[in-house]
Amino acid sequence: MQRATLDEVRAALETLPPDLDWPSVRDRVIPMFERSRPYPSGHPEPVRAIVPPGLSIGFAIDIGPAFASVSREMLERWKVAPAELTACALTNVRQRAAGMTMDHVVHGSVGGVMLASLQSGTGSASTFVLVPDVLGRLLGSAPRLLLAPMRDLLVSLPVDVERGFAAWLFDEFAALDPNCLAPAAFQFRDGSIAVEPLGPAFGVA
Repeated sequence: MQRATLDEVRAALETLPPDLDWPSVRDRVIPMFERSRPYPSGHPEPVRAIVPPGLSIGFAIDIGPAFASVSREMLERWKVAPAELTACALTNVRQRAAGMTMDHVVHGSVGGVMLASLQSGTGSASTFVLVPDVLGRLLGSAPRLLLAPMRDLLVSLPVDVERGFAAWLFDEFAALDPNCLAPAAFQFRDGSIAVEPLGPAFGVA
């Protein structure tokens, strides 16, 4: 797994307008799922919203090699309503998902369980579950269980997979990323998404 260097992040930040005005960043705003590791003390309070099917999301500005969280102070300065921010972020992630092809999907198996994994190269594959009508084209129309252990990784498993195995696989991927996402699973059926709690992995009490 490749991670941006501090110099790469600094170089990307220098390309942004100093005041981060809304017209300059609106096409870069994307939804983000909560990560497992808490932000440092003193981190600005992020903006959060609840979107169908009852998912809590935050927001970030995509600066290329990294993301800058959207804070309440930013939203007040932009004079943008939370509903407008949410709609804009979902539009942007839909455009990213629509640009994916089958070449972005890798098929394989782990422990005899067939799986497909999707990495977009945009840092936002996990949030493609927010636009489930585009997932069938990439993952097929059959019911699936989806895992999102990292921001740019979506793993598709048979919907009847043993949940302990699914939790173990989530943990295996999440261990590779210090900014891994909070455990969750998503059932994908008939073009829609339902959230499912992800229980403990095998061997964990």
